[in-house]
Amino acid sequence: MVRAILVLSITLALLTPPASPTEAAGAGFRVAGMQMSCTDFRGRSVLALQVSDLGDVGRAWVINTVPYILLDPELLRTLPRPLQIFFYVHECAHHRLGHWYNPTGNSEKEADCWAIEYGRDHGIFRRQTVVDFEPWLAKSRGSAFGHLPGRKRVRHLLACFDGPVETAQQ
Repeated sequence: MVRAILVLSITLALLTPPASPTEAAGAGFRVAGMQMSCTDFRGRSVLALQVSDLGDVGRAWVINTVPYILLDPELLRTLPRPLQIFFYVHECAHHRLGHWYNPTGNSEKEADCWAIEYGRDHGIFRRQTVVDFEPWLAKSRGSAFGHLPGRKRVRHLLACFDGPVETAQQ
C-alpha cells in the first residue's frame, strides 16, 4: 500500500499541472454519471483521478501544492450512485476546508457534514438518500483518521442533513 502510494505520488508529481485553475475547471470529472468539479480553499481546481487498488474508496491528496481526489473505480462500482457522489464530495470537502494543510481532530466529521450539506443544498441528496447509506456503511468499523463507525456515521450524517441550513462554504 505504501509502495503504491509512493509510486502514485512520483507519477503524479511528473504530471504537468494546469497553467491556471480556470484551465482545469471546465474539465470536471464524472462520478456515477454526474459531472462533478471541486475547488480547494484557495480557489484552485482539484484534479480527480481513478486509481485502482487505492485501499479505500477515495482519498484527498496534495502533490507539489496540486490538490487531487483519488477514487478507486472498482470499489466505487460496488456502491449505489448517491454514495459514490457522497464519497467524491467528502474528499472535495477536505480540500474546501483546508484539511490537508490544517487538519483537526474532527476533520472527517467536518468533511462528512460539508458533503451532506452540499448535497442537500444542491438537491443531490434527500433525507431518505442519506438513510439509504446505512446498509452500505453499517459494517465499517471507522478509522484511525476519525471516520465514525458505520451506524454512528449514518446518525452523524443525518444530524448534518437535519441541521440548520447555513450558507455553507462552497
